[in-house]
Amino acid sequence: MRHAARLASMFLLAMLTTSLHATPAQDDEQRFIATLQLGASPDVHYLDANGKPLDYAAFAQQLGQGRNYSSSADSEANAAMLRLRPPGTTTGTGRFSFGRGSAFPPFELPALKGDTLRSGDLRGRYTLVSFFFAECAPCIAEVPVLNAFAHAHGDMGFVAITYEDADTARAFVSDRGFTWPVLHDGQALIDTLGVNVYPTLMLIDPSGRVAGAAVGMTMRNGQDKQFADLTGWVNQWKKATEHP
Repeated sequence: MRHAARLASMFLLAMLTTSLHATPAQDDEQRFIATLQLGASPDVHYLDANGKPLDYAAFAQQLGQGRNYSSSADSEANAAMLRLRPPGTTTGTGRFSFGRGSAFPPFELPALKGDTLRSGDLRGRYTLVSFFFAECAPCIAEVPVLNAFAHAHGDMGFVAITYEDADTARAFVSDRGFTWPVLHDGQALIDTLGVNVYPTLMLIDPSGRVAGAAVGMTMRNGQDKQFADLTGWVNQWKKATEHP
């Protein structure tokens, strides 16, 4: 009995010691998350500069060495994704690294129609996302095929995202006859994803994960051929997601 009591006491002491050592780190993370201004039970994910997952301790260590980070969040879902920037940089991130199965970052961005679109709004169906900017020649060239594809696939969602402001995005839509819903001022999301080549297309599956992506894609000349190329990519991505 004495031996058992002694073992129990030693176990409790070990647990207490572990708890005391863990608490400061947990408190530190909680204080950090509080600065993100999320709601109750926040869901926060940390990435390194290459887009690979990190725990908070490793993330905080890099911050302590002067590293900067991008942050994309959805306050309605109480979720955020933070990505370290490469050493010595305060803008941009590393390479694009969101492959099939990656969770698309939480976000909330203003739309040209005046409302706000959030990551949760993409759930429930496949959504094709196009990243563009107004002076991007390939982005301009793909507008007719993107319009045609959206018109032919009413069962899907479509959204285009730019880092530019509302006036610039609105002029692009007007001048180019772009019919997709457009979100503007999306630099934080773009940095978190690591999009740095335009145009980039991503297909998001109904659960909010990446089904496929084409970074700086090249389509054949002629709208019919471009439509066939885009259709082939989307069908291939869907098939790989539904039948892994």
